Amino acid sequence: MAAAERAIALDGNLAEAHAARAHVLIRDGHHDEAWREVEVALSLDPESYEANRAAGTWYYTKRQPGEAIPYYEKASAVVDNDYMTAGMAESCYNAVGDKEGARRAAKRALERVEPIVARDPDNGSAISFGVGALATLGEHERAREWMERAMLLDPENFNMRYNFACMLVTDMRDFEAALNMLEPGFARIRPEALRWTKTDPDLDAIRDHPRFKAMVAAAEQRLAG
Repeated sequence: MAAAERAIALDGNLAEAHAARAHVLIRDGHHDEAWREVEVALSLDPESYEANRAAGTWYYTKRQPGEAIPYYEKASAVVDNDYMTAGMAESCYNAVGDKEGARRAAKRALERVEPIVARDPDNGSAISFGVGALATLGEHERAREWMERAMLLDPENFNMRYNFACMLVTDMRDFEAALNMLEPGFARIRPEALRWTKTDPDLDAIRDHPRFKAMVAAAEQRLAG
């Protein structure tokens, strides 16, 4: 936040600085203020990767995945080796029931992930989005192989575990495995991550599961203390 605000003070016309400020505000749950920054960023540079990614994230955290899609698609097109926004578009398409759109986005994400993982087999972020893409494309056996290898390499990577859990919920419908994947991270989850889990449509199918509710309640109690 300090860096974004310093950049804006030096030059208020930097779309990326306004987008960076928006991301922090979204993370901290200040959605109204975040949207004002998103609007400024898009007005300054509608082609900006950061501005479009911020807009997509704003809509996603507001549980409006359909509205997030065009922004994630635009960001994915602007940076042609970015797998994250392609993966987020895939999640949005799944949330609105557009299976063909999800497959297109998953294919694009996987094409971008595979060369990264070939060069850097320990890249948990790329692997987690690759696993999600493989599952969406119906390659469940390969998805599980990637997931098992990644868990041996970096079992403490909460973001990676979270993305695996999302895939286990949305594509494999293996709710107990998803909860097992999430549970260790909930013991140390940060407030911004907890806010994300409460709104992420990928987890809707387990939201009323007693184990998930207990995990959320315990995390809330710990953070309140």
